Amino acid sequence: MAMKGNANAKHHPDASWNVYEEMRGGGLEPLNTRTDVELQSSGHSKTANRRYRLAAVSLGLLSVVLLISIILLLINFNHLTAARDQLQTSYTNLTAARDQLQTSYTNLTAEKDQLQTSYTNRTAGLQRKLSSLEKAFVEGWRYFSSSVYYISTEKKSWSGSREDCRGKGADLVIINSREEQEFVDSLSVCKDAAVFIGLTDQETEGIWKWVDGSEPTTLYWMSGQPNNGGWTKQDCVVTGPQLGKRWNDKPCQNLQYWICEKKLKDI
Repeated sequence: MAMKGNANAKHHPDASWNVYEEMRGGGLEPLNTRTDVELQSSGHSKTANRRYRLAAVSLGLLSVVLLISIILLLINFNHLTAARDQLQTSYTNLTAARDQLQTSYTNLTAEKDQLQTSYTNRTAGLQRKLSSLEKAFVEGWRYFSSSVYYISTEKKSWSGSREDCRGKGADLVIINSREEQEFVDSLSVCKDAAVFIGLTDQETEGIWKWVDGSEPTTLYWMSGQPNNGGWTKQDCVVTGPQLGKRWNDKPCQNLQYWICEKKLKDI
């Protein structure tokens, strides 16, 4: 029976097909299925390799780009750092210059204020002197060189004459030059009388001194003078209206006109 069955299968035209179908129906693969799988696996491997290579190349390019970017950033950072340092130096220099200018401005302002104060004080002083001069001229003072002079309208002793001069902020006249002597002569001529001047030897007999303690450098004694007046004590000097040498020693208690002198710096 078995042989009969096989014989029937051998001679049946669809026998091989049926066998194939039976194999498929039984879950079996045809013989060429392994080859197909291997081909598919090989294709997947090649694709994966290409992807890996592409990824590696991309990663390398990214690394290069990143490295270049880092280098550029470092270069730019160095440039910015140098620029910052330069700006800091400029700022420091400008700050120092500003401080120096501020100091100079402060000093100049203080100097200006000092000059302004000095100017104000000097102006006020000159104004006072001008007012004093105007008053002095009204009161009969006469100007010569760097002083003003006053000839009295009454007679007093030498000490009384000096006291009057001091009350006016002056002192008896001190004659220091020929020109000043001639000016004093012109004032005494107005009175046509001898007038007391600030020369005396009351402190030490024979040592003539001006009222400021100095000794005369030029003498204008009349002939035979000083003679101390014989029995009278003559320790004070007058200058007379006569021409030539005009000094004469007289008793200090004599009553005479006198001439006061006030320096402009004392006005």
